Amino acid sequence: SCLASKKNKKKKKKKKKKKKDNKWGSSSDEEEDEEKVTYMKFWKSFGKSIKLGVIEDTSNRMKLAKLLRFYSTNDPEKLTSLDEYISRMKDDQDTILYLPGDSKESILSSPILEKYLKMNYEVLILDDPVDEYCTQHLTEYEKRKVKSVAKLDVKVLETKNKAEKKKLQ
Repeated sequence: SCLASKKNKKKKKKKKKKKKDNKWGSSSDEEEDEEKVTYMKFWKSFGKSIKLGVIEDTSNRMKLAKLLRFYSTNDPEKLTSLDEYISRMKDDQDTILYLPGDSKESILSSPILEKYLKMNYEVLILDDPVDEYCTQHLTEYEKRKVKSVAKLDVKVLETKNKAEKKKLQ
């Protein structure tokens, strides 16, 4: 009976290994959701450390930036990565936009945000005091500028307005 139980344990291990192989071989929505849940647990534990790493560790800044998560106007209840943000950017947009503030609610009700939303630009919501400091050190990501819409030097709307004026002439 002892020998039989060892054989059963080996069979169970083989089944587990097969499941792992299948997981990496093909990805389903269920597995992606599971990975996101796992990452969110990781983010809750280490998010602040990653942000501080972006600020302090210049040699690994870009690697750490890939791990960053922020809320955005695309879905204010769900955290998004900078890569996901870029995948949703408009074709004529070359700047990652963000708006810092005290709370998500105050940022979403900001009049500054309105003009960007009217033109269908997604804006990252930075409601953690460390966020703005982090993005100030991350001036560029994937060859795109990272800028606050609260500052006057954001040229996204200006270039868009110039293009529209040229069309009218």
